Amino acid sequence: MKVLGFGDCCVDYYIHKKTAYPGGNALNVAVFAGENGAQAAFLGTVGTDAIGRHILTCAGQKGIDTSHCPIKNGNTGKAAVNIIDGNRVFDGNYFNGEHGVGSSYPPMLSKSDLDYMKTFDLIHGSCYAHIEDQIPRLKDLDVLLSFDFSEEERYRSSDYLEMLCPYLDFALFSCEHMADDEIQDFASRVMAYGCKNLLTTMGGRGQRLFTNGGGVYEGTAKRITPVDTMGAGDSFCAAFLTDLLKLGWRKDTPITEVMAVRALAAAAAYSAGNCLVEGSFGCGLKICM
Repeated sequence: MKVLGFGDCCVDYYIHKKTAYPGGNALNVAVFAGENGAQAAFLGTVGTDAIGRHILTCAGQKGIDTSHCPIKNGNTGKAAVNIIDGNRVFDGNYFNGEHGVGSSYPPMLSKSDLDYMKTFDLIHGSCYAHIEDQIPRLKDLDVLLSFDFSEEERYRSSDYLEMLCPYLDFALFSCEHMADDEIQDFASRVMAYGCKNLLTTMGGRGQRLFTNGGGVYEGTAKRITPVDTMGAGDSFCAAFLTDLLKLGWRKDTPITEVMAVRALAAAAAYSAGNCLVEGSFGCGLKICM
């Protein structure tokens, strides 16, 4: 199994601890897929600053291949965070809206990159990575494509869904704020744009998977007292996708009920355990920012 996280990386700067933890959806998914048994890699823009160097060092320690990452002069992206009762709360004002090199110089895939990417079983990206224009270029690679749309309404517009869904084998949406009937209608809308499989996470209410075979499968959230919820959704996504690959999911193989039930349970257990780790996956760097 080979999984590539394609797009965003950053550090989550914990204000109260003056500590920066590597993160970002695509990097997190690569690390978590590796921890679940995949051969994993990350392809995303990294800056030449101290936190960029720290991200690459930590990725190497986790066994993540970063050989195709563009390195750009400047600062890597960062987000400010406080932990309140074990839950991560972002402070959007701390860095005054400063963006990193990932926003200014998102990956522009070369032929060498595309040849490299076709060696993977699954490529995962996200709405925060500025890679939308690159997704259509992946359609001929014969690789599973997954995409995290997060929870923001701006990534649920008809234009945005129509742009990406025809290329996707799997989409993830955070739907904790939505009622069950709304989720059903929303899933039907997304899949009508061409997305083959759709997972909605609903916080304490669990998860719901919609497959292109017409199946709808429910998952249960595992209750724990969290130390830190940073990366909880990314860890669930990565464990779920990796478990499906272990069970034989590929481009020409549908997700069966047995596969869905087993992967949902495995992902819930792994994600709960990850909530006992500081940062998305540890590797904190003491630094004043």
